Amino acid sequence: MSSGGLKVFRAIRQEDILAVRDIALEYHAESRYAHIPFSERKFIRVFSKAISSPNDTLALYVQHNGRTVGMLNAGAGDYYLGEGGRMVTVYALYVSKPIRATTLGGRITIKLLRILNEWARAQLAEEVHVHVTSGVEPERTDRLLRRLGYRTYGGNYYGETN
Repeated sequence: MSSGGLKVFRAIRQEDILAVRDIALEYHAESRYAHIPFSERKFIRVFSKAISSPNDTLALYVQHNGRTVGMLNAGAGDYYLGEGGRMVTVYALYVSKPIRATTLGGRITIKLLRILNEWARAQLAEEVHVHVTSGVEPERTDRLLRRLGYRTYGGNYYGETN
């Protein structure tokens, strides 16, 4: 999938995992979880699941001039306390910081979300849930998602255990 110098890839081969690694490291380093050591093993497991379970897991990455500049990882499943109620949950949606605030950054995000929604419809999902828990520019993400027709429900909270 390509458009105007951008190429969007679905992670379907082991080689795709390498193409996503640097952007995943960048995402992790910018997130509120940066103090937790990055786990190569867990990273490989997450993206291997996208390859082995394409009906339940979606992993996309975007390249611009041969450099990976964005990614999206999502999963589909039924509501956990009911039969049916299929929904998609976005685990990560990230665009590289140097281009995030540019027109290109907006194009990348919108393209990823459009592909996500097409995939969600193909999975017969009733809803797409985007949880903005990484701490990466939540206000900007909120504005964009609202402009694209997403609605809020609930909120994200955390409490420290010490």
